[in-house]
Amino acid sequence: MPMFSFDEKELDFARKYPFSDVAKSIVKNSGFNLEDVPVEVLLRAVAMVSSAYADEKYDPKILSSKELMLNEIMAFPVSKILVSIINKFELTRKFCNMVSSVVFKHLEADKDDVLIDLASEFGIRITLSDEGDFFAEIPVADYLKPELSLQFTKLVNSKVSTGKVFLTRNDFAMFISMLVRQQLIDSLPAPVEGIPDSFTSAASGIEADFINAAKRIYSKTDFGEIAPEYFPPCMAKIYSDLISGANVSHSGRFVFAAFAASVGMESEKLIDLFRQTPNFNERVTRYQVERIAGVKGKAYNSPSCDKMRSYNLCVAECRVSHPVQFYSREFFKKDSVADSAEEESEQENEIDSENKKLN
Repeated sequence: MPMFSFDEKELDFARKYPFSDVAKSIVKNSGFNLEDVPVEVLLRAVAMVSSAYADEKYDPKILSSKELMLNEIMAFPVSKILVSIINKFELTRKFCNMVSSVVFKHLEADKDDVLIDLASEFGIRITLSDEGDFFAEIPVADYLKPELSLQFTKLVNSKVSTGKVFLTRNDFAMFISMLVRQQLIDSLPAPVEGIPDSFTSAASGIEADFINAAKRIYSKTDFGEIAPEYFPPCMAKIYSDLISGANVSHSGRFVFAAFAASVGMESEKLIDLFRQTPNFNERVTRYQVERIAGVKGKAYNSPSCDKMRSYNLCVAECRVSHPVQFYSREFFKKDSVADSAEEESEQENEIDSENKKLN
């Protein structure tokens, strides 16, 4: 990769905001080529993705080295490709959340002009506010561009007047980080045709570690035969929200409880999962979970994909008619792959044995 003379301030800015126009310009002018990505860049990309599923804070200590900053900038588009190759809903979601969180930390410490300029890059119409402690005012339509996943960011919890949302500086920084997250979600998965073998190999290693990490957190020693890494996207999203303590809707809790019970999660484990949610009430939760799971009476059936769509809980086109169908297909696919490998190994042993007899 040819080295160009980049301004150190520009490199530092692009490192912190790899989605920005400045970062895109640096990538373009650096001679970036997927066929010739340095090992150092690929390793940085692997570290980015790995920190996302490990729920670790991604905060590399890069001070003033232009080469290291450039590697970090190049690693961002490479990390998107790695996530796209793996193409697992939960990993993609964690990666987008991680990037958004890192961006928010940088925005908190940066100058006001940076926030305003980045918002403009996203096409946000911003007016600096003269009212009270508010920093900015933006049209409601602009405010609703990203998914407002945090409760305090919901429109109902914001000050709205004359068609504009009033935001403090902290809230405005959070809003920009949510725009980053939404843009990233919308851009994934990226096309992966013709990707070099080095990328595929790196992605395979990340995927194996990701699956093992999921098993360590909620392994079959905890849940019997249940395997969260094979959940369909709709249930994976609800599951991720639950373990992160998000305020999942009543319909979301119901469909997940019915699904989880259908695929073998014990009632006690399901109740423990709901403990992470706001306003947890053990007596009410236990009653509802045991009813859904059929501990007392007839069990509820896991809702179909059509029902999930009617609840607005469908998040992907899986080409199945039922979430349990997706789970069963993915769960048993691993066994069929293992059996196929074992059968192939036996056949090779038989051939070797016959060759020895002939010789």
